[in-house]
Amino acid sequence: MVECSVADGMCVLRLNAPPVNAITYELLDALCAAVRRAASDAAVRSIVLTGDERHFSAGADVNLFRAITTAKEAVRMARQYQDALREVEDCPKPILAAVAGRMSGCAIELAAACHGRLCATGTSFQMPEINLGILPGAGATGRLPRLVGPEAALRMLFTAETLSADEALRLGLVDEVCDGRALLSRAEQLAQSVTPRKTRERTEKVNDPAANAAAFAMADERIARGRPELVAPRKILEAVRAGIEQSFDAALHAEQTGFAECMGTQATRNKVYLYFASRDTVKVPDLAGVQGGDVRRAAVIGMGTMGSGIAQALLACGIAVVALDESEAALGRGAERLRHSLLKRVEQGKMGADRAEATLALLSTTTRWDGIAGSDLVIEAVFEDVAVKRSVLGRLEGMCGADTVLATNTSTISLDVLAEGMQRPERFLGLHFFSPAHAMPLVEVIRRVDTSPRAIATALKLVKAIRKTPVVVRNREGFLVNRIFIPYLKEAFWLLEEGAEPAAVDAAMVAFGFPMGPLTLIDLAGLDILAHADEALRRAFPRHGALPQAVPRLVAAGRLGQKAGAGVYSYVPGDYTPHPSEQAGALIAEARREKGIAARAVHADEITERLVLRMAAEALWVMEEGIALREADVDAAMVLGTGFPDFRGGVMKYARDLGLDSVREQLDALARRFGERFAPPSA
Repeated sequence: MVECSVADGMCVLRLNAPPVNAITYELLDALCAAVRRAASDAAVRSIVLTGDERHFSAGADVNLFRAITTAKEAVRMARQYQDALREVEDCPKPILAAVAGRMSGCAIELAAACHGRLCATGTSFQMPEINLGILPGAGATGRLPRLVGPEAALRMLFTAETLSADEALRLGLVDEVCDGRALLSRAEQLAQSVTPRKTRERTEKVNDPAANAAAFAMADERIARGRPELVAPRKILEAVRAGIEQSFDAALHAEQTGFAECMGTQATRNKVYLYFASRDTVKVPDLAGVQGGDVRRAAVIGMGTMGSGIAQALLACGIAVVALDESEAALGRGAERLRHSLLKRVEQGKMGADRAEATLALLSTTTRWDGIAGSDLVIEAVFEDVAVKRSVLGRLEGMCGADTVLATNTSTISLDVLAEGMQRPERFLGLHFFSPAHAMPLVEVIRRVDTSPRAIATALKLVKAIRKTPVVVRNREGFLVNRIFIPYLKEAFWLLEEGAEPAAVDAAMVAFGFPMGPLTLIDLAGLDILAHADEALRRAFPRHGALPQAVPRLVAAGRLGQKAGAGVYSYVPGDYTPHPSEQAGALIAEARREKGIAARAVHADEITERLVLRMAAEALWVMEEGIALREADVDAAMVLGTGFPDFRGGVMKYARDLGLDSVREQLDALARRFGERFAPPSA
């Protein structure tokens, strides 16, 4: 697991634990043994710790977190990692880390324990533990502040932001950046002049009380804005503070106890569950051994907002894209949207100008249908209308090569309807991106009964290549996410018609953990979009019930949402802050009177119960009908696609935590009171 070579007084220790050099107990044992041998070898003057010119380590083995069941086990794990890294740091001979690739979590902690650090150009650094609801357990809270200062350290630990090699150099996380091809030779040169100075003994970046206090105050403010269910931020601050105000060992002790406390919370267990749920979505039983094709050139049909977003997602990962639209003006607007988005990333420091230009160079546009010839995959992203999509797909079939995968980005229409009349329906599938397509991490991969395994495997390979999470679902109207989420949005309008205030509905779901309430969200997406999507779902699922009359009344009044300056809420031009609207309230009241409903006070608890359980009811039907392969896929999709709070694990995990029998009883009671839309499938 650790290869050792010695020449001319230089010992090179190379991590070799494929595929990602995960830092396991076994690798740590092997590393410590190798360090001890090098330290006792009179022929060794200095040591270089490395992987190869492209990759060092992906960090700790996350599987270990799933095995922790007690606080004692969590403390033991943290202590083992801390002790191993202390042994590296205590090596009496200079030890330099020469790193490359994506440095994550414990890989950074290991490098920080060395006496010096060199990285290859293009190396990135991220402390992702906060995304799992935990704090690092191998000394990061003690060593990072000593290398980069408390403010930068807390930012890394709180946000999981990715640092570039240049940013790491500027902060002091690394001492030098060099070409990856010269990484080892340069490391060997530097190692000869490095002194074995222990990181934990550095104080120059933590000896300014005013700067420390300012960093702690900013951290406190961030914690105050966060969720009370998530204890990791508070534990991170406690450990960093202990390491600065008391001692390095105090930071280690705080890490151990904080790590154990985090692992004992439901929120952290749910986040760990979701990590594996998202990773396992590619495991499709009947695709075992099926090789997907490579997509080097893709075509996107339609350069509206969705089409240009899909194009950007493909381009950003080095895939050449030809965009087809019959309107030159639409092509120009789409290309400009794409250019503007990339330039914004350059301005934010998230992308270099050269890379942005190289990305744009991969895009070509055409109004000619034969311009898509030679594409490995074609994605149709035109208006959500059966006739329009059928017409486009029919023309595409005649232009695509025999091996080209043909995909639609429909959000609700059954693929069986769109496939009618196709000559080769086995290559046809759905790739449902979520808006904004370049940013949202989820793609639903929709398969029909006769979609070929190779087409599905190609789609999965593509989605992974563009760094998104694919979830395979069986074809039926609404698929998975919209099938569950549209009823949730409708239920919000039922609550309005019964007397709930819009702000109260939104506040209840933000309190539950959603990033925004359902009414603010539908104003953002468009009330006309909701009405259109619900029309398709109601035809397929009559038990969903009619669309609340408040929606068509608002649409008829031109209150389509933010794009119209008015929806459920009103908006000031250039400002998307929602404001209460008397006109919207009057329209909702008209719908209420038409139904003979008397307005009533609706408590926040009822709002939360009805909205969450409406999703749970539909999720149970999704599983009953075999739309999703497993409950974990439903949870991953709802968290990634709708913002369902990750610390609650997803809608099915939340229902299971409540108890499915109890949830069914609650749904039966709601069905008796409000109608069959709440009725769950038979147990």
